[in-house]
Amino acid sequence: MHSPVLGFILVFIAAIAGGGLAVPLKKRRRFELENIYIPSTLVMMIVLPMIMAAFVAPHWMDAIRMAGARTVWAGVAYGFGWGVGAILFGYGVTMAGMSVGFATIMGINTAVGSMLPFLVKSPADLLTPGGLVILAGIVGCVVGVAVCGRAGSQREKLAGNAGNRRGFGVALLVCAASGILSSCANLGFSFTSQVGDQALKLGASPVFATLASWMPVFWGATVPLLLWFGGLQLKRGTWRKNIGPDAAPDWLMGVLMGIIWFLATIPYGMGAYYLGRLGTSVGWAVNIASSLLVANVFGFLTREWTGVPQSILRTLYSGLAILIAAIVLLAVGSSMIGS
Repeated sequence: MHSPVLGFILVFIAAIAGGGLAVPLKKRRRFELENIYIPSTLVMMIVLPMIMAAFVAPHWMDAIRMAGARTVWAGVAYGFGWGVGAILFGYGVTMAGMSVGFATIMGINTAVGSMLPFLVKSPADLLTPGGLVILAGIVGCVVGVAVCGRAGSQREKLAGNAGNRRGFGVALLVCAASGILSSCANLGFSFTSQVGDQALKLGASPVFATLASWMPVFWGATVPLLLWFGGLQLKRGTWRKNIGPDAAPDWLMGVLMGIIWFLATIPYGMGAYYLGRLGTSVGWAVNIASSLLVANVFGFLTREWTGVPQSILRTLYSGLAILIAAIVLLAVGSSMIGS
């Protein structure tokens, strides 16, 4: 089913949820990052998918078996890359600075995560009028992310928080690795579509059948996240913060973070279905662009941009305008190609 309006609405819902991921992190009291990521990973990758699948795609295990080992292991491998990319994200933004690091990672993530499924799954569409419009939209998303990152970098320099520029080349390499590996979330979902096809044959709703495609990707991502953050707890002794009466509120924050993370993923998969055969290319670019728009709205609401010179604000507004124009191009191109 091809319904661009519904597809874009679902992708934007995922983007709003993605923008709220920082709330539990800011509200934690005694937990370190390695503490809160353990419950959030388990809730997002294991608990919620299995509960939801039991109701909307009860034959998902059969669908995985029918899709074949090659497809499933490909999903697991992409998921593993996604997990490593998520770990490197924290190091990249710390080394390069939040705005430069975020812009670099998200720009590469957008380009790789959107273009590779396009080139592999629908190369014939690339040089059609609709395909060229979509290509322009993807390029626009990358440029918009970079311009917004430039504005954020200027703001950080003004505030004296430009970050450590020693070894900046290494920092950019870490960010590039994170961007490429983080795109594995979308690549895994895109290239395990056979699992969703089998779930559809077994009676799952077309939109909820996409959940079955996520399962191998979730399994792969869980491994590096649990190993890394669990290892950090043992190394630093922060595992002690998991216990005691004061730990309960932070456990709840970890669960809440997992729920929000799940909501930032599953509606995207549903939206990609409604966007048609190029849904994982168009939807991924729209998802990241919308996430950045939402994040900047939250930034204005929390007065992060108060007192910033007009020249920097003009740079930010230019980046946001490019992102909005890129989203429009993606919507137009998707409609031109159709299902």
